[in-house]
Amino acid sequence: MFRLSLRNVWSRKGRLLLTAIAVIAGTAFLNGVFVFTDTIKGAFTSMFEDAYAGTDAFVRSANVIEGQFGQDQRDRIDVGTVDVVRAVPGVTEAEGSVTATATVVYDDVVLGIDGPPKFAGAWFEGKGSPWSIDQGHAPSSPTEVVLDRKSATLGKVPVGATVTITSLGQPRQFEVVGIAKFAGNDTSGGASWSLFALPTAQEFLVGDTSKIDAVVVRGDGSMSDGELAGAIQAAVGNPEVEVLTGQQITDESKSAVATSLSFITLFLTIFAIIALFVGSFIIYNVFSISAAQRQRENALLRAIGASRGQVTRSMFLEAFVVGVGGSALGCIGGVGLAATILKALGAVGFAPSGTTLMVRPTGFVITMVVGVIVTVLCAVVPALRAGRVPPLAAMRDVAIDTADVSRGRKITGAVALLLAIGCVVWGITGQTVALGGGVAFLFLALVALAPFVAAPVARLFSPVLTRLRGAAGTMAGRNAARNPKRTALTASALAVGLALLIGVATLGASAKATTRAVVGSSFKSDYIVSARQGNNGGSIPATVAADVTATGVGDALGFGGSAIKLLEKGEYNSKVVVAIDPAAATKVLNVPFVFGGFDALDPSSILVSKKKADRDGLTQGSVLQAQLLDGSEVSLNVSGVYDSDLFGNLIVDRALFASGTVPVFDQAVVVHTPNGVTAANTAALEKVVASYPTLKLESREQFIDSQSGQIDGFLNFIYALLGISIFIAVVGIVITLLLAVYERRRELGLLRAVGMTRKQVRTSVLWESLITAVVGVIIGTVLGGALGWIIVRAQKDQGLDKFSFPTATVVVAAVVSLVLAALAAFLPARRAANADVLEAIATT
Repeated sequence: MFRLSLRNVWSRKGRLLLTAIAVIAGTAFLNGVFVFTDTIKGAFTSMFEDAYAGTDAFVRSANVIEGQFGQDQRDRIDVGTVDVVRAVPGVTEAEGSVTATATVVYDDVVLGIDGPPKFAGAWFEGKGSPWSIDQGHAPSSPTEVVLDRKSATLGKVPVGATVTITSLGQPRQFEVVGIAKFAGNDTSGGASWSLFALPTAQEFLVGDTSKIDAVVVRGDGSMSDGELAGAIQAAVGNPEVEVLTGQQITDESKSAVATSLSFITLFLTIFAIIALFVGSFIIYNVFSISAAQRQRENALLRAIGASRGQVTRSMFLEAFVVGVGGSALGCIGGVGLAATILKALGAVGFAPSGTTLMVRPTGFVITMVVGVIVTVLCAVVPALRAGRVPPLAAMRDVAIDTADVSRGRKITGAVALLLAIGCVVWGITGQTVALGGGVAFLFLALVALAPFVAAPVARLFSPVLTRLRGAAGTMAGRNAARNPKRTALTASALAVGLALLIGVATLGASAKATTRAVVGSSFKSDYIVSARQGNNGGSIPATVAADVTATGVGDALGFGGSAIKLLEKGEYNSKVVVAIDPAAATKVLNVPFVFGGFDALDPSSILVSKKKADRDGLTQGSVLQAQLLDGSEVSLNVSGVYDSDLFGNLIVDRALFASGTVPVFDQAVVVHTPNGVTAANTAALEKVVASYPTLKLESREQFIDSQSGQIDGFLNFIYALLGISIFIAVVGIVITLLLAVYERRRELGLLRAVGMTRKQVRTSVLWESLITAVVGVIIGTVLGGALGWIIVRAQKDQGLDKFSFPTATVVVAAVVSLVLAALAAFLPARRAANADVLEAIATT
């Protein structure tokens, strides 16, 4: 029986390949994620190992406020520490290091790519430096700068060119005297760098020539790194200064990269799972069709003595072969997908130069196991059904599948739908986690109840198609209604991808509607100064707001983001705060307060959101214990509670950070003018903004539109990923129609024999595909709308309180789905129309 099963598998190579396609698509995405992640991690690991190869010790401040994804804020140390370290026995090199943010503009173009940060630092010579000159020479005077090779190449900046750089204050012009490489790479992980002599870096980037970020140390080899670090720690004698070994700073840098990549890995893995989920519909459908078409064959096996278990195991063996073969091919495809992504990232300078693919066995093993398990699970029900075929079925000459009208399916679907409604209602009352359960039960209800949607839709289309396309239309409608479970499963794969796309589109549309409403209600602004594309994530110097105010056009308010630690439940936790000028806020903002206001805010107080106040029981006069970046502790009185989600949970006076060593940059500058937008006001403000080439001036409406454009850019990336699942669904339509044509080959032969033309055959297959797509569009739109509403509702506490249904996006998605369904029918329709009539009639 085992040999017979293998022979049956290999005798149906076409069906084997068609079934494997869905497995290949899903596993290729999954393995591509593993290969991509391993490659990027390996590249960064190698780069940091090379960068710190000459570093034996690393001295820095112990005061740090940890952020998400490895982005920490750390205090600075006194520059005199360099001399102390140099005097330690065993130290041969000790160089001060400064790292800050700065944006370089050349020929009115911001250097670097949008996304990675724009860094600046102090250049120093020696084996402990990760930088090496590729062209030109090192900076020495206050007007000289060295750029990383990637930024210089992309911006076509030659040595000797003059660039404008914006950092802490007013932009300055520098001469590019050199092009440098980072540990043999064109740059460090896609970031852009501008490097200055240490005194220039301190003055221009830090604003304080007495401070540095770290001391990079190289020893003479007379002691181990640990012993050297201990000697330096003892010599410094300051508990607020810590000393790491070269290996420790290397491991920390690699860990920070891994943390930053974890979100990307999780993000891509979710879409790989979605692709596998969509593919599972196709795999299940193919095995169901296969079991139905092989009823006579299985019945004959039963008639000559095969047991139910043997027939069932035969189909499980086929599923195992498909899972192994499809997953193996998917692993190969994943390597190609990862290579394509890396090539694209390398072209824009995001990936480290010279990156080569790193394929680890772990990714292959996980992909193979997942692919095989998913395939075998999809074959469980068809295999069990095949084993139950009675021997008398050997006398049938047609494939029969009545599972679509089972009572169990109705009960399962109804229960899943009721549970979905219950979870959503529970989630609305405050248990947000329950909304996730509601989504899961919605998809379960889709699987169970879809056949009861497919049949009425197909029957509804039959008379319409009969009038439009005659006999071919009648045949298409009846074929779609003949096996509603098969039609529904094929349509469900499309519906899942479409539902997710509509859900994401609904989230985007609601986010844009919320942004428009919040900006319109919270700001009394006429203009907004923001960063040009490619700038440091909106790192705007604090001098901009002062320069705008000095024009006399109106009042300007800069929004700065910083971090503090709050004492909560006995321990300090890192918190992001918005830092503003209270006097300007009272003139520019229109924020509702439960009590207090901006006029009550000073360096010894704090404003909290109503959400946080309600959660933590904060009232007027409550005191929050905070710790600043330099380690100092302050008591902040709650002087107001505001009812808005635009500013997060905490607002402080930016004067709180005036004595700190790390400056507060603005993310945007909002301008309110007494007489609104006028030509004179615009001209005056454009003159100020022109002196900051990294910024742009927009009216409020233009700003809202540009923010919507950023949301659209992110959504387009999501759509591209979801497009893979829709592609799998279209492949499923092709597979189902091909198998349906094979199943009905005798029927088609008889129709051709009695006068049906090839065109009519092609038309019937085309419209059957379109009916399937219509079912998918209907289910997907309803499910997507519900999913979008649930997602928006789940984000209500995060400020997303406007629901907007993306009608235009839904229409476009529906039309595209129908077009793809029509294209999917091309090959099956052609094969059906070209079938030999006599051969089809003779088939038994």
